[in-house]
Amino acid sequence: MAHSKSFARLMQTLRVADLAERRGMPGLEALEQCRADRRRFMKMAGVAAGTLMVPGRWELAAQPVSASVGIVGAGLAGLSCAYALQKKGLTAQIFDAGERAGGRCWSLPHVFPGQVAERGGELIDNLGKTMLGYVQEFGLQVEDLSKQPGDVVYFFDGQAIPESTVVEEYRAFVGSMRADLTRLSNGPTADSHNPYDVGIDNLSIAEYLDSRGASPLLNKLISVIYNIEYGLEADQQSALNLLLFIHADKRSKFTPFGVFSDERYHIVGGNDQVVSGLLGRLGGQVNLGMKLLRVRKTAGGRVELSFDTGSKTVSQAFDAVVIAVPFTTLREVELDASLGFPQWKLDAIHQLGYGSNAKLMVGFDGPSWRGLGGDGASYADLAHLQSTWETNPTLATAEHAVLTDYTGGDLGASLDPAAPQIEVARFLNDLDGVYPGASATASRLADNAYLAHLEHWPSNPLAQGSYTCYRPGQFTTIAGNEGKPIGNVYFAGEHANSFYEWQGFMEGAALSGIDAAQQILADLKK
Repeated sequence: MAHSKSFARLMQTLRVADLAERRGMPGLEALEQCRADRRRFMKMAGVAAGTLMVPGRWELAAQPVSASVGIVGAGLAGLSCAYALQKKGLTAQIFDAGERAGGRCWSLPHVFPGQVAERGGELIDNLGKTMLGYVQEFGLQVEDLSKQPGDVVYFFDGQAIPESTVVEEYRAFVGSMRADLTRLSNGPTADSHNPYDVGIDNLSIAEYLDSRGASPLLNKLISVIYNIEYGLEADQQSALNLLLFIHADKRSKFTPFGVFSDERYHIVGGNDQVVSGLLGRLGGQVNLGMKLLRVRKTAGGRVELSFDTGSKTVSQAFDAVVIAVPFTTLREVELDASLGFPQWKLDAIHQLGYGSNAKLMVGFDGPSWRGLGGDGASYADLAHLQSTWETNPTLATAEHAVLTDYTGGDLGASLDPAAPQIEVARFLNDLDGVYPGASATASRLADNAYLAHLEHWPSNPLAQGSYTCYRPGQFTTIAGNEGKPIGNVYFAGEHANSFYEWQGFMEGAALSGIDAAQQILADLKK
């Protein structure tokens, strides 16, 4: 699983290197073998995706339930929770501070001619059964991004690096990692870990690479990759982000094929059609423009929510409440002592790391990178370019194409949403190093401005970051605590789903909402 198309490609490359090291195969030979195996697997997966009826997390007949439920947050998590409760006969009220529903699932359909870009969540894994289930239920279609020709470009130290070189560099480093992997427990969390987990967790990725003797090239490569994948600098991320994600069988029970699990799908017409589908089922249950100010317990044990509507403050009490907003924004809410939140829950709320990813989407007069043998995906150590991929490639034409510049860490945080044209010019200047001549094909508007859109999640007041990123020490002190309910206060959102499932993804957000609904219904039966 990966947040970006280019990271998914890289994970395949690194796992190929691991395979090469274990089997004693040259890097180039391992690449060719895995490419052939992957083509066979994807053909089978494509057939399965087209015929499999994807079930929900749970399917039971609706039973009469009497309780009032308030859900804070109308993103995928909150909407999925409300829909799951509705299926069991319980109507929840949903509140959101924004003027639209969907949260970080937000499509951009009318900027680039004939194409749809994504401001937030973009890719759906072939194993993402909840999102694919919604696609099927709402009669949507997906485009398969795995069939696009071309190679990823690695551009470091002023030159393009062959993929086989990346494999060999990583292969030489695998032995150091394997010694650590054998001593790690099976999925370290705050509740379950050993002393070795704690030691590695307290190292940053930068410290880990230095201490294990990574080559200068591999050090730069991994640092850039994890910078954009999780959104914080390598010296601000736990080393377990590196070890557990690369080592697939310790990352997730959902990736049995390791090398071949792909973020291959995008919904034709935009991912936020899932949001529209959910809203269509929920009718008048969504209340927008209501900013949460305070949460407290009443004397009778109900949970009271207080909101700022813009003109007044209103309060309403519920038998159960689901908080489905990022912890970054929950930190601004008064959580009354009457709630009885233990310190470990407060620590998770106030300390959990979040990335500072931003997406700069730029229109082009055709996909010129394809003529250079690329598919638009790249990694680089340039001042204004860390990673790119081609957005909505199946709808690109000889006259129109879109490239996403994906940034994280200090660079992502520093992009100025008030000056997107300046950011585009800087990006295009660096892009010419990766794809020579590409800047000359950037699309212009009538006023000569670049056709582009900058989505800056760090400065979005309703997000204040991109998605979860564990800082050093947080696997063994926070991981797994995010989604635990406290009494009749429940939690949902991508952060509330396990790192070992789909944390940080649209799938994780949707699953967390369904899980919260399950918890509520189970507690009501007690």
